[in-house]
Amino acid sequence: MLTLDTLDITDETAYAANGGYPYAEFDLLRREEPVFWYRRPGFEPFWVLTRHEDVAYVSRNPKLFSSAQRVTLDTPEAVEMFEAQLEARAEMFGHAPDMPPALSYMDAPRHRHLRQVMAPCFTPKAIKELEERFHELAAEYAQAFTRLLDEDGSTADVAKSLSARLPVAAICELVGAPLKDWDDIFEWTEGTTAPGDPDNQRDGEDAEAAFARNMGALNGYVAGLVQQRMAEIDGTGTDVLSRLARARIEGEALSFHEILYTIFNLLVAGIGTTRNATTGGIQALLEHPDQVHKLIEDPSLIDGAVEEILRWTSIAVNFVRTATQDTEIGGKLIRKGETVAMWYPAANRDEAVFEDPYRFDVTRDASDQIAFGGHGEHVCLGHHLARLELRAVLHAVLPLLPELELVRKPEFGVLHLQAAEIKRLVVRRKER
Repeated sequence: MLTLDTLDITDETAYAANGGYPYAEFDLLRREEPVFWYRRPGFEPFWVLTRHEDVAYVSRNPKLFSSAQRVTLDTPEAVEMFEAQLEARAEMFGHAPDMPPALSYMDAPRHRHLRQVMAPCFTPKAIKELEERFHELAAEYAQAFTRLLDEDGSTADVAKSLSARLPVAAICELVGAPLKDWDDIFEWTEGTTAPGDPDNQRDGEDAEAAFARNMGALNGYVAGLVQQRMAEIDGTGTDVLSRLARARIEGEALSFHEILYTIFNLLVAGIGTTRNATTGGIQALLEHPDQVHKLIEDPSLIDGAVEEILRWTSIAVNFVRTATQDTEIGGKLIRKGETVAMWYPAANRDEAVFEDPYRFDVTRDASDQIAFGGHGEHVCLGHHLARLELRAVLHAVLPLLPELELVRKPEFGVLHLQAAEIKRLVVRRKER
């Protein structure tokens, strides 16, 4: 029997075995203990937040809930691997080991200042200028995917052969990475985020060795790209890397390693999340053919469908914050120094916000979805970009979807309890 004492939402193997999130556990928590002190082997105790309003509250109050201490839940082994990499980076570049390794680990004002440097590339106006280009790319990728399916008796993997392509192109173009390097960048980001996956390991490698190899390769590549851009800076470049290279924060240029870390994390975060949201969205549509027909009959529904896909897939699993002072959430005392974990899939199934939340409905107003990390200052920098990518792919692939069927159950997992991954979504044409 599932109870508060027996539930387990931190077992990554269970996510894979069950093919999805532990929604029964999330529902129980929201119903009986929406702010729950979670104690399980392998993790330091922390507060679990499963209600939409509580996740939104923490997201909007960064002074009360800091990102500087930690942003993820990790096992001791994962923490050890991560800290070893941080120490190696610090030794390589000559800075303190506790320097924030990414934008997500920063609090104001540094977080705000660094974000403002990159923001012009991610505004609605800037993204609008990319629309025609991205629709063309999406159409090209959909045609290539169709050719794969047209081979005799052929199947094709949506995750690798379709969903991955536009996110790779989008983020690589935004940072100014040459086309010839895109395949390598994708391979390295995959190996960095999922080193335990045998597909990302070479003969004789374990997860630690695969992580070190891919992290080193991506670090080395980005370092070369940063050095090149800093050397040729002339003040006219409009890509993210050029803006970072010429930026001044409080009168000082950004350090080489801060630019490197920022680009590194943009590549990793910008590819995996949108790829998996796209794959999950296509899976949802194939499993709900009535919704496909609604979109075909009325393409104006696609914008709303994107919001519903973001709510339904909820690729970000959780982020954590540390209380900076004693405070209260949902009637529970949160003491200074304690960790709170915001579980986005649970918040996106909150019946207090979304009527009949387990119904996939492209006509729903899902604009209150909280898939991008809430609505505070740490909301995903690329959320407008992700929406454009999803719209472009949906427009391109929609005519094909009624002809497709799933070959087998998708391969689902989570990476460090931080992001969901649909590793494979294999489809074929229906028999006529």
